[in-house]
Amino acid sequence: MARHCVPRYQPTTGQLWYRLLLGLWYLATPLLALADTAETVSKQKETREQITVLETDIVATQIRLTEQSAARDALQVSLRDTERLISKTDTQLSTLTAKRSALSQQITALQKEGAELQTQQAELEQTMAMGIRQLWLLHQGGGLRVWLSDKRPDDIARHLAYYQLVLTAQKDTVTRYEEGLKTLENNAITLQKAEGKASQQTTAIADLIDQLTSQQAQREQTIARLNDQLKNDQQRLAVLAEDKKNLDTLLTELALARQSASMNRLPFSEASSALAMPVNGKPSNRFGARRNTDIRWQGWLIPAPQGEPVSAIFDGHIIFSDWLRGQGLIIVIDHGEGWLSLYAQNHSLLRSEGEFVRQGDIIAKVGASGGGERTGLYFEIRQQGDPVDPADWIQRSAPQR
Repeated sequence: MARHCVPRYQPTTGQLWYRLLLGLWYLATPLLALADTAETVSKQKETREQITVLETDIVATQIRLTEQSAARDALQVSLRDTERLISKTDTQLSTLTAKRSALSQQITALQKEGAELQTQQAELEQTMAMGIRQLWLLHQGGGLRVWLSDKRPDDIARHLAYYQLVLTAQKDTVTRYEEGLKTLENNAITLQKAEGKASQQTTAIADLIDQLTSQQAQREQTIARLNDQLKNDQQRLAVLAEDKKNLDTLLTELALARQSASMNRLPFSEASSALAMPVNGKPSNRFGARRNTDIRWQGWLIPAPQGEPVSAIFDGHIIFSDWLRGQGLIIVIDHGEGWLSLYAQNHSLLRSEGEFVRQGDIIAKVGASGGGERTGLYFEIRQQGDPVDPADWIQRSAPQR
């Protein structure tokens, strides 16, 4: 039986290429998918690394800002302590200076009194010398002089007794003057020693003030460098706002905590435009003017040399006398009926909390405490905690614009 032969299928060249490409596609598809997955994983890893870097930067920035804030707070505390000590030392210096002046006046008075006593003593000694001479003349010749004299013996005896009494009295008086002069001399020596001691203390305190002032300047320079790091106006505004809030809170609490009656010949509310400036000078700003963006001036900044006396504008009780952040050494006086006046940035405080002061009394000395850029007095008047324009109460037309 014959076998039929079936010819074998032979693909064409085109078909062979097609099959080859199709096989390659099937083989490449998983490889491409694997490549896409690897690229995605790489991008995700890169993104996570970037996020980690950003988070690290954020944390580092937060730490840096926290450190800067902590350093600034520490410097403020140090500045507060230094300025308190300066105020205390300056007050001691003023007290010692006054004592030294009083001692000098006492020494001058004692020296004048001693000179007068010495003159009196010289006159008394001269009188006594004349009496001794007369007594000697009476004794010349002894009894013969008495017998040959035309005077009666009783008169001569009486004269002798009289001169003896006079001389004894003069001698006692001179002795007393000598003792008095010795006492005055001892007193003068004692006072001179005391004056010398006071002078030494004054010199020591003056040196201490120089040291503290230098330390204060260094701290303020450091604070200035830290403030330079606050380039953002919003950050600076936040600091000013915080200082303003501290002051407003303090004065509101003081106003609410104390309800006192008027203590002057007339109520404070009736003293409009009749009060003297608290310190010699002209305000450098207007009440209510913009100080920094949204912060406005609530009082006057009155430039004045350091050490200029600050006076109370009206009778009242001092209800705060201490250091306050942003304001430095500050005194607040309660004038009754909710009226307060405050005096800030002082170099030293001369009156303490609880004291009663009269209008015109010296209560402080001008300075730049609290980190002020220049010396001067920051002054406010408030009614029930709210600031009012000082121009309505102080005897002057208006502050400088």
